[in-house]
Amino acid sequence: EVAALSKLVERDAKEGGQILDLLSVKSGYEKALGAALADDLRAPTVGADAKSGWAALPAYATPQSLPSGVEPLTIYVDVPDVLVRRMGQVGLVDAADGARLQVDLQPGQRLVSVEGDLWRWDGFRAGAEDAPSAAALRLQQINRLNELRADLEVATERADAARIAHEDVTMRLEKLTQADQMARTARRAADQQVADAARALSRAEAERNLSEGKRESSGLALRRHEEEAMASRKALSEAEATARALPDLADARAAVE
Repeated sequence: EVAALSKLVERDAKEGGQILDLLSVKSGYEKALGAALADDLRAPTVGADAKSGWAALPAYATPQSLPSGVEPLTIYVDVPDVLVRRMGQVGLVDAADGARLQVDLQPGQRLVSVEGDLWRWDGFRAGAEDAPSAAALRLQQINRLNELRADLEVATERADAARIAHEDVTMRLEKLTQADQMARTARRAADQQVADAARALSRAEAERNLSEGKRESSGLALRRHEEEAMASRKALSEAEATARALPDLADARAAVE
């Protein structure tokens, strides 16, 4: 929409010289200004010796006042100096009051409504629906373009901020992705270490069980050998006692001889 309106406004501006490009009007009052000046807005500003256009004139020494209670349209319009005389004689009224106040107008004065109705001092009047103003349309296009450009500037700033935020988030995501990959690699390594440790533990437990079995077998063998040793010592003691109880061999031999 900005591009389309820009082309329209620029195309009309290329015609050059029109006073329309030198004024500004508050949004919503374009039709009122268009009704007040109509095609006169397309005339250029000119010097004192020019034949056609808007020439600068001094202000009235004693300007005429608008009818009581009527506010001047200049409240809502900023115009160049060459339009001061004309705009000073234009009042803004409700559409329902225009016909009633028309009889109070002084020479050169006119009343307009926001909708674009016109009531002139000489008795001429024009309804907004009967005389649409091309100048009002252009003023609306200019105001709309300015609003859109302001909105576009805000949207562009938001888009730039969003783009920067997106880039920051993207970089953060890349870093987090790398960290995640490193964490996954570390986890796989840790899982492998846990698996290796589990296998080593299983082997150690198996070896421990085997060693405990061997120790138990050795303990049983030790107890058996100790019992056999005790029995042997007892038998030895008994044999020694028996040997001591036997008579002397020499005496027995002598008795036999």
